Amino acid sequence: MDKLNGDQSPFSVVQQYTKASPGQWRLSAQSRVRIVDNARADGNRVLNDTIFIVLSEYADCLAPSGRLLPVQYGECETPASGDIVIELNDSGNTGDSGVGGGMDSREGYIIEIGKFVHIMAPSERTVMYAIRTVMQLLLADGFMPYGRILDYPVMPERALHIDIGRKFYTAEWIMDRIREMSRLRLNTLQLHFSENEGFRLMSESHPGVMSEEYLTKQEMKAIIHTAARYHVALIPSLDSPGHLGYALRIHPDWLLRDSAGNAAPGALDITNAAARQFVLKLIDEYAELFAGSTHFHIGGDEFINFGQFDEYPQLAEYAENVLNISGGTGVDTYIDYLNGVAEHLESKGWTVRAWNDGLYRGDQIQRVAPKPSIQITYWTKWHEMMAPVEEIIAQGHQVMNFNDAYFYYVLGEHAGYTYPKGEKICNSWHPGLFPQRSGGAKQEYPAGSYPRELIGCSFSIWSDKPAAQTEHEVADGIRGPLSAMAERAWLGKQKLAGYAEFS
Repeated sequence: MDKLNGDQSPFSVVQQYTKASPGQWRLSAQSRVRIVDNARADGNRVLNDTIFIVLSEYADCLAPSGRLLPVQYGECETPASGDIVIELNDSGNTGDSGVGGGMDSREGYIIEIGKFVHIMAPSERTVMYAIRTVMQLLLADGFMPYGRILDYPVMPERALHIDIGRKFYTAEWIMDRIREMSRLRLNTLQLHFSENEGFRLMSESHPGVMSEEYLTKQEMKAIIHTAARYHVALIPSLDSPGHLGYALRIHPDWLLRDSAGNAAPGALDITNAAARQFVLKLIDEYAELFAGSTHFHIGGDEFINFGQFDEYPQLAEYAENVLNISGGTGVDTYIDYLNGVAEHLESKGWTVRAWNDGLYRGDQIQRVAPKPSIQITYWTKWHEMMAPVEEIIAQGHQVMNFNDAYFYYVLGEHAGYTYPKGEKICNSWHPGLFPQRSGGAKQEYPAGSYPRELIGCSFSIWSDKPAAQTEHEVADGIRGPLSAMAERAWLGKQKLAGYAEFS
């Protein structure tokens, strides 16, 4: 059984708890979990496993004598006092239920509390969230007042990104983060396994790219299996055409070089057909490994200094002579490369993501437009020429908020970053607050007026100085700020209690 370690009730607030008086619901020695037997629940092994996971987590601290609550199917008997009834249906997924103030939520659920607790949820993931809500409230108070809970997330996607390229993290540590994420209602994990300083996922097509320490495919399959059990989506992240320094050690001839012959660190020569195929073959290998996933992050950030395309004249020549773009420049070749990788993945059914810093810059004319289908992970606007988030949205892209000022946990506090603080996140961030503009002006959508294109937010672990912290220290260091982001991304507002727990 997976048992809880440390804080067992990270959420004590839900969107709406309408209390009726008098009356309190409590567990008893005779309490049972009853699953309403309908077409969606009948023979549903995923539902059974989901219920087992949560009941196992709380068995020692809530159930009498540490026993698992017995689980039964059917409606032949009236639920008894102290029972928990679980109904898998669409009650938490309808606009007229009040979810999101009338907006649909695929993760909304309803809990009615009387002599027994009745959970109504649209998916196995939301059943997991709902049971945890019951258990967490019981753990905090020992009872639940009679009434009705309506709960739902403000942000559809609530994510954690881990740079496992620069630093080796064990498979068990990553699986522990998945369990922690599930308890925090985070639903997406992005694993970034290739960097200039390391490449830490086994490759059979190009074994020479790998670091000395790496995750085997069997270990990654165990991670994938754990993520599926805990209803956490996985996104593979293979960055190109930049950040390929480690992989290109075996092909230094595929590094992009300036007019003086100097190699751009980690940058792929995207005018070289063999170099492009090298990346596509790696992508195909990992697309097969992560076949159950739906999204793939292709990077696109920090390819070169984006203000110095002229130092690489071969990029403009490629745009003119190969892409047949009159007046084409290096940025057109760069965008064409990203579009080509995106089209390659989209043809296989993937949704593609890329970073924002090289797109729609104010100092460049793009004759090639990025595919609007590419979702943009917006992390910074430190340079005045970087496009503001409203420009990205105006061009038709969906956007994830990766606000580096609040959510970048950079090992060794490298590159001017300091470790995020939960109190700062709770007091001054909300899902519509993006990285500030150069000069300090805010980029912000007011709460309640978030654009539909804003689909989520993410906390990020970047392993720039891998020896700065151990795995254990990283886990301890992110706990408070990750919990704070998770709560704000779910609730969209400040918690009523204090914030000391997030410090």
